[in-house]
Amino acid sequence: MSYLENGSTLRAMFRLMPPMRHDIDPNRSEVLAYIMQNMRCDMGRAIRSFNSMRHVKSAVLIFDRIHRQWRGCDWMPAEETDKVSLLMNTITEMKRDISSLRSEVRRVKHEMVSLRRRKGRREQEDCVDDEQEEKSSPDENLEELKRKKEEQEAAHFRKIQEMTKDPAFWGETPVSPSPAVPSVVILSSTTGSTVPTEYPWENDEDVVS
Repeated sequence: MSYLENGSTLRAMFRLMPPMRHDIDPNRSEVLAYIMQNMRCDMGRAIRSFNSMRHVKSAVLIFDRIHRQWRGCDWMPAEETDKVSLLMNTITEMKRDISSLRSEVRRVKHEMVSLRRRKGRREQEDCVDDEQEEKSSPDENLEELKRKKEEQEAAHFRKIQEMTKDPAFWGETPVSPSPAVPSVVILSSTTGSTVPTEYPWENDEDVVS
């Protein structure tokens, strides 16, 4: 609630404002001129006050859609016929607002129903996908396990091959190769053959005789 310098409020000052026209040009607006006259202020403050009073939350000034004029929220015409006409117009406007609200509610309801249907379809599709994954997953898991087992066995076999190549695996120490000894052949002096020139039994015969 906005208080003025004299302690009053905008609602108390303008709730009985008679119907007036507003123009996009501030200098041609009857509403702004009326606000400037009553508040004794400049155009800028009058525009700010008008925007505050016509806001939906405050609703100090009400727009008459039929006559295209702004008036105070509690203003009523002096004559009875005019009062009845104003009330009838107000009721008609309220009916229009209610009708628009109903159409908006029906639209929102229709959108909610369509969203629920889409959600149900997606849930059904997700359930079907989950079932298909559950059906296909055992075979895929078996294949994966089989492949991993084969890889482990191959790695173990390669490790054993590498270990058997190492002499330490058999508990042996590597022996350095000994140099080769050349074979010496004594040739006979007479024939040049490798047969020895003297035999043991020859010496025995010599001894016996």
